[in-house]
Amino acid sequence: MPRKVMVVGVGGVGHVVVATLISKKIVDQILAVDVSERNLKHLQEKFGEEKISLHRVDARDFDQLSRLMKEVDIVVNAAHYALNLGLIETCLKNGCNYISLTGGEELWIEGGSRFKEMIELHLKRDSEWRENRLTGILGLGEDPGLSNIFARHLVEKLDEVDEVVIRDADTVEDDRFIIAPLWSREELLMSSIAPAVYYEDGAFRKAEPLSICEEHVFPDPIGAKKIYLKEHPEVWTLSLFLPKKARKISFWYNYDGISADIIKALWKMNLLLREKINVKGVQVSPFDVVVEVLPQPIDLVDVSGYAGIEVEVKGVRDNSRVSEKIFTYISHREAYNRCGLNGTSYLVGLPAAIGVVLLLQKELKDVGLLFPEQLNPQPFIRELIRHNLPVIFEEERTVEIKEF
Repeated sequence: MPRKVMVVGVGGVGHVVVATLISKKIVDQILAVDVSERNLKHLQEKFGEEKISLHRVDARDFDQLSRLMKEVDIVVNAAHYALNLGLIETCLKNGCNYISLTGGEELWIEGGSRFKEMIELHLKRDSEWRENRLTGILGLGEDPGLSNIFARHLVEKLDEVDEVVIRDADTVEDDRFIIAPLWSREELLMSSIAPAVYYEDGAFRKAEPLSICEEHVFPDPIGAKKIYLKEHPEVWTLSLFLPKKARKISFWYNYDGISADIIKALWKMNLLLREKINVKGVQVSPFDVVVEVLPQPIDLVDVSGYAGIEVEVKGVRDNSRVSEKIFTYISHREAYNRCGLNGTSYLVGLPAAIGVVLLLQKELKDVGLLFPEQLNPQPFIRELIRHNLPVIFEEERTVEIKEF
């Protein structure tokens, strides 16, 4: 029987997923689903229709998606996080495996409390997926995604885990852009003004947005960057699903130049309010205005800089304090040469495509609704290297712990 994959949303990261899968012999057919005729036409012009069938469908029309899912092995949600719950139910109904690139970022603005509720909803559906021997992977992008997989790999190397630190190293080196949203303009702003949430000693703690920062030296070629503590899905899921409990979990994000100061100033001036206000008789949302004047990610395809992710796990092995790190990156220029998009889009889309291949090859045998840290990390790391991404490991062993 032909092995079919449906990709919902083929602009941006969905394009990366299709571009990666098109060359995989294990994939016989790709159903490309998008409401945008432009996105579908772009795929057709680049890859032809020998292996791809094009379907102009609104991804919110689950009935129509359900009809297309007949005999589909895996559905990839590269469209919008708000589709997650609807697609989870539709895939279960049709016996399809499922991969989403995001795991609940729509809940950032609530400071994380509603994200916890979303995890609980997923867990309630987990038993149904297990009973039907189906696999759903939630948040298999860059971060969440690679960050969770790296954390799982490092945690397995330690006897005890003290701290997990995730650092996003996405950068733009271009004086034309004070704020450069490599992923989503709306999500960049929303996540930046949400309370920073970190996990410590069994509790989730909050800090004021963009109030905690430090300078961190990433491996070459990225180097020293100013990073800020942020709320992110990994803080919630890693605290629940890592095989060894960490005492502290945090996520840090790089803001180039003065972009963090600009966003904070906009927030303090109430220029990031979602509610509409009256401006000379016209109802306008200040947030929408700011979004519209920012460059779109597609405007950033020719910029210099890098997309990168580093995960550090601190703990104990063989009675010694140990720090273990994994780092991977790609330049925006190299990503553009590979897929016509920036490095962030590439690092978000590639893990989902790898997940598809591993499921079809039956290397991922776990069933249920899973977060990436619940998967075997080894095949993912192997495939990153096969796709010519550097995966850099670093270990620092400190003084032995004295027993009393």
